[in-house]
Amino acid sequence: MKKALAILSLSIYLFGATEAYQLLKLPLFIKHYIIHKSANKHISIAGFIKIHYLDPLVVDDDFDQDMRLPFKTHESVSCTITAISLPTERMVIDIPFTASLPARNFFFKEVNYSFDHLPTIFQPPRIV
Repeated sequence: MKKALAILSLSIYLFGATEAYQLLKLPLFIKHYIIHKSANKHISIAGFIKIHYLDPLVVDDDFDQDMRLPFKTHESVSCTITAISLPTERMVIDIPFTASLPARNFFFKEVNYSFDHLPTIFQPPRIV
């Protein structure tokens, strides 16, 4: 049951949010190829694809059928699927408590750090 539900959900997403829905138009592609094959016995599948997908667009009698072929036109499809998963069991997070170390200042010694040196650094400009 879970596998079938997963396949169904994935199919709905793929056909709704991507261009995969164009694959549903493959029977139209085959039917249109058969029509072209009956009109021209020498046309191959590669020639058919070249005419309809690679050559410049030609407006002719079967233009409407040409535009219904898969991957010939693109539509802007947007689909948003949101899944919410709730935990089945109560989650317990154990964070071990460590004792804090006494505060030490590793960057300077307070004996050498003094504001007495500031007047020697910041002095007005001297005229030489």
